[in-house]
Amino acid sequence: MKQIILVGIFSLCSLVSLTAKEISKPAAPYATFDKLWIDYNVVEDGVKGMRIHVKFTAYEMLNLDAYLAIYFEYDDEIGGYLKDKNSKYNSSAGEVAVYSSIKPLYNPAVYNDLAVFMPYGEFELEPGQYDLAMDVKLIYKTGGVISKLTTHYFEYTEPRSTTTSGGEPANKITATYKDMWVEYDVYENNQKGMKVHAKFSVSGMKNVEGYLAVYFETKEGQRLKSDVTGYKSTSGQLAAYKSIIPGFDQTDYNDLAVFIPYSAFNLTTGKHDIKMDADLIYKEGGMIQHLNYHEFWISK
Repeated sequence: MKQIILVGIFSLCSLVSLTAKEISKPAAPYATFDKLWIDYNVVEDGVKGMRIHVKFTAYEMLNLDAYLAIYFEYDDEIGGYLKDKNSKYNSSAGEVAVYSSIKPLYNPAVYNDLAVFMPYGEFELEPGQYDLAMDVKLIYKTGGVISKLTTHYFEYTEPRSTTTSGGEPANKITATYKDMWVEYDVYENNQKGMKVHAKFSVSGMKNVEGYLAVYFETKEGQRLKSDVTGYKSTSGQLAAYKSIIPGFDQTDYNDLAVFIPYSAFNLTTGKHDIKMDADLIYKEGGMIQHLNYHEFWISK
């Protein structure tokens, strides 16, 4: 009888000891993603590129040395990560990447706008148009993934020359965004849809053909696909276009409108949180300047 009691006491002590160890074990670091947005055609120290902004929250990372890491990959039949050639913006595995170091001082730590600059030239691509994606993660300074934050898809054009088809230097064209608004449940050519209005001005684009391009993606950055003629990009992304040929060195567009029918949205039944990406592009392809993002809800 005494042996049984002793065994029972020993088992209970072991359980209490194990429970105490489990309670004292530190929680693993992790992060939750909120959103990502991009400023295109930004110039830093005389270098043109994109500024990538990320909003996220880091947990269990107090005083932990880490990096926001953004890797770049092909989102087409090529596949795989872009390979670095000059050892400037690269990962230890030789992939094109850009980093921003962090060391949270709070738990949790909210990063409302952690920005990192990526020069266009560091993609090191041949002239042409590419479907690319950003693989965004938090990693330990010593290596290893803490959390994957998101994958963001975008189109990139490596120019063939420094001039446009109109003969103007591409880097002299600038646009100033002013406003953007949407009319819902509009009818055009017997189709029900939405009309997107943009107000902006352009400089240095006289007689250069271009488009106001409105691309559609989920709030998380997943591009919506389309097979509807007239409402898709060359890569098959759902898009709507309005052609422009500015007649002056500085041209103001106070209300440039583009229509897209609801039927062009290939969505499942339900309510969807969608984002518009409004850009000014050349007629032959290639970004002139990003204008604005606009989020909205659509039900199917």
